[in-house]
Amino acid sequence: MSYQALYRSWRPQTFHDIMGQPHVTQTLSNAIARGQVAHAYLFSGPRGTGKTSAAKVLAKAVNCMSPQGVEPCNACMACQSINSGNSVDVEEIDAASNRGVDEIRQLRDKVQYAPAELKRKVYIVDEVHMLTTEAFNALLKTLEEPPGHTLFVLATTEPHKIPGTIVSRCQRFDFRRIAPEVIVARLREVCEAEALQYEDEALWKLAEAADGGLRDALGLLEQAAAFGQGVLTAENAAHVMGGVATSDLLALVRHLVEQDVLQALRKLMDWYATGKDAQRIVHEILQLLRDLFIVKVSRGEGVAPRPGYAEVAAICSVEWLLTAVQKLGETYVSLRYVDQPRLALEAALMGLALQVTDGTQRSPAAEAPNRGASAAQGRSSASRIQPASERKSVATTSQTAVRKRASSASASRKMEVLRQLYEVSDEQQQEIIRRQWDAILQFVKQRRIQTHAWLINGEVVLATPDTVVLAFSSPVHRNAVMKAEERETIEAAFRHVLGRDVQVFALVRNDWEKFQQGLHTAEAASEERVPEEESDVVERARQLFGDEMIEIRSEE
Repeated sequence: MSYQALYRSWRPQTFHDIMGQPHVTQTLSNAIARGQVAHAYLFSGPRGTGKTSAAKVLAKAVNCMSPQGVEPCNACMACQSINSGNSVDVEEIDAASNRGVDEIRQLRDKVQYAPAELKRKVYIVDEVHMLTTEAFNALLKTLEEPPGHTLFVLATTEPHKIPGTIVSRCQRFDFRRIAPEVIVARLREVCEAEALQYEDEALWKLAEAADGGLRDALGLLEQAAAFGQGVLTAENAAHVMGGVATSDLLALVRHLVEQDVLQALRKLMDWYATGKDAQRIVHEILQLLRDLFIVKVSRGEGVAPRPGYAEVAAICSVEWLLTAVQKLGETYVSLRYVDQPRLALEAALMGLALQVTDGTQRSPAAEAPNRGASAAQGRSSASRIQPASERKSVATTSQTAVRKRASSASASRKMEVLRQLYEVSDEQQQEIIRRQWDAILQFVKQRRIQTHAWLINGEVVLATPDTVVLAFSSPVHRNAVMKAEERETIEAAFRHVLGRDVQVFALVRNDWEKFQQGLHTAEAASEERVPEEESDVVERARQLFGDEMIEIRSEE
């Protein structure tokens, strides 16, 4: 017999085997026990969570000749024919490749015939959301009132694309992502049955990478086992998935907490040398920090023990972990828009290493003095060299001050440019562009759909004969449209629609609102200064010439 992939050979054969979906299996089991099986079901949920497997188990359960309670026996002719895929009364239909109205009309005609061998005919329609509107309409009446011997099971990963008229005629079950600990338990069972040597940490990495899909986890397990020749280690699992070994990630966090920047950078260089991607590295670090945070706040209670986590969590403060997650989360988003992702990641990690947090506990290795020096040398050095904590504080203060000055200077330049554009702005030009905005968006969409996705979030707030200023509520959208390729596409759209060259500037809406507030404040201050200046002139005249030489006249 030819080799079968693990996800096929370990496909659930009973309701008991379906992992992580108790709300589905319990409801279906009760319906079978009471003889109240519906005529149509809709199974929706992420990939690899057991939708098609549950549909096949249900088909066996309603047709089994020797049921074990509500479970199929998997030994009778009906169960074996369904398992092998040879039953003419249980038909699996791939709606992605049979999505037209003609295929559904053929199905509608076949439904009327009685089963050839089994008690009930079962139609399992996979990826049903791919059917066309006409096909759904053709299926509608049959789905509402099918013959008593027919059962429909519709499966989809995108239930929002299914018409409400179809959904309302089915009993809907939403399959959930399977919890990592449930996947790990299943992988452990598979490894023991297949005589595979494994490390628990390797199973955890596979479960996390599967993102709630047991089928994906089994596929990764098979691949990692093949790479390791039947030996499944965390390093092998990380290598197969293109990730980083957990032990190396824990070592990196330890280096950051201990402010050992050199060792942290060496770790990064090693990962880059083996072909690791910056975004994947950040993703792995964020996942680890999240797990460390849970271990930290839960103090190990109710959390599955994982080697090395408790030790590293003990030297991290909650504040540092939260800061690290926030900073690296921002870095993860921005990596898509920078030319040198490696430099951006290194800068973010160095910033975390220099982060001063009172609650971070330092390891003894980081605090230990140089034991090779004598006590006298130590005292002499202490008298000449500033303490490390003070140097760190001064450096951090200096960096903060530099950042604030740079930010202030940048904001001032931005406001000055806006002021100059505002002085030559043209309301008529702005109104023309607003009327043509849909045409501009359509041109951009035809040229570059990604640019269109960013641009639709913008609004024209200022226009001159040769300049357009756009405001965006999100800095991500603003940064995206100001990239060279995106900006060139947008300016080409303005050139095509308006018939002239236009330079495009983008800013965050908060900056535009601050600029407008500044304008109103300046106008109000100007109005209030006029009487004050007049009063000052009168007072100086009195001081120079005296009251008898002054005559004050007011104009009505």
